[in-house]
Amino acid sequence: MAKTYLWCDSCKRSFAHADMRDGMCPICNEETRELGWMSAFVRGVMAQELVSSGLGTRHRTMIKLIWTANGMGERYYKALDPGVSYSKFESVVTDFVCQAAADGWVKVMMPPSPVGAAPDAYRLDIDDEERFVAEMSALFAADRHEAPASD
Repeated sequence: MAKTYLWCDSCKRSFAHADMRDGMCPICNEETRELGWMSAFVRGVMAQELVSSGLGTRHRTMIKLIWTANGMGERYYKALDPGVSYSKFESVVTDFVCQAAADGWVKVMMPPSPVGAAPDAYRLDIDDEERFVAEMSALFAADRHEAPASD
């Protein structure tokens, strides 16, 4: 008798029968279906092929590290007094920098290899510094002027 596995269409994962409780996926609690070992293996490989690589997240992290380098993130935060937590501020400004880069008026400079790279090889080249500060400040202007919620 061929060994079988249980497949979750929602999670795109296979599970051994011993890992299951009443045929329900242990991750999302959706119903699973039985597959032969080869089908489960092929589906698992294909599901992994379709998963995004995470490069976008790593790229965004690099951009955040560049604009916050040398204490610039903290200086912008103190100067703008945005009325949000620092982590929220970092996230919003990183999105802003990514959009400005996509629009072409901010360039994110990185060396082709980190080996032997000078610290200043990682930087933002901003075409219009006044626009950069004004637009960054505008991101938080509404937060500072909102009235407190009443009961």
